Amino acid sequence: MAKISILSLSFNHQRFIADHIQSVLNQSFEDFELVIVDDFSTDDNVAEINKFKDPRIKLIRHEFNRGINAAINTAFENVSGKYLLLLAGDDSLESNALEIIVKELDNADYIVLYPGIMRTDINGKKIEPLNIVSKDRFEILNTIFMNRNCLFSPGMSMRKDIFAKYLYPLDNSMCLHQDTQMHVKLLLNVEPKFLDTNLILYRFDDNVGNISGSFISLSRDRMETEILMDTFLNVNDINLLKKVFAKEIDKTKLEPKMEYLEFFLGNMAILASEWYRKLWGYHTIMRSYNTKAKAEALKKEYNFEFKDYLKLINLMTEDNEVIKFKNKYKKYKKLSIALGGLSVVILIILIIGVFL
Repeated sequence: MAKISILSLSFNHQRFIADHIQSVLNQSFEDFELVIVDDFSTDDNVAEINKFKDPRIKLIRHEFNRGINAAINTAFENVSGKYLLLLAGDDSLESNALEIIVKELDNADYIVLYPGIMRTDINGKKIEPLNIVSKDRFEILNTIFMNRNCLFSPGMSMRKDIFAKYLYPLDNSMCLHQDTQMHVKLLLNVEPKFLDTNLILYRFDDNVGNISGSFISLSRDRMETEILMDTFLNVNDINLLKKVFAKEIDKTKLEPKMEYLEFFLGNMAILASEWYRKLWGYHTIMRSYNTKAKAEALKKEYNFEFKDYLKLINLMTEDNEVIKFKNKYKKYKKLSIALGGLSVVILIILIIGVFL
């Protein structure tokens, strides 16, 4: 049984997997196991892995391509370590990373650890550290709920029992927001710790950020947002909600109550900066009001009536598609007014032409 298990997720990493493995083997802390899950690579990734004969390396191959979270689940099902560290097969570790991480986890209870990350180019050359916007648990949750993910997942570490309790099994269908959902599930329940020391070398390819890729990522972000937001419905701590949404509660004077969680979070989401979060909020409020019993309860607790429900639409920022439609409508309306009676004549001529 190893002290710490590295859950290595690898798909078509033929070019980088040797550096990844060597960075683990070079660790000053040696009581580890490296569990690599190859997610049905189509290159020579497996052949590169098999060049290493260290008994601490465990290779598991998926019989078909199953996705990031499925690979994490498979790795977790095959680890023996007390602690876990998540790392992609194209990223690497500084030589003292495991030593520092294990020491931190040995001295902490119920904690998720986020080590510092150094961004590298495609060739592994160090560029700059990746800084997060906040290290405050409540502010991070607010940012994820209202706007976007603000955390990085490479190197995130925790006790095995914490992963089992709050994360496993991960949702196989999540892709773009798979790590965001992990952050939410953890931070709703445990305190994070952030290390200033950069221990993870995160490989970043500038050529990936093309227009086509960006459009696909945006589309996937929109499609997964609703499922991501649903994760917040698992909160069971009113005091946590009060801290996460302190500014919004002060603005709306809406106090959270566990039995009306959908209604409260829906109202919070309508204040979000991003359209699809607002849409989730509106739909969540709809579900909280969709029966006679629910409507009567909301009237009693929040003095919320149907007229208030109808007013919610005024808080929805218009989507770009709606704005485009309105602009196009205004354009045609102006053209119609400018043509005046002439448009009527033209219409009559067209109608006559149809029957001739």
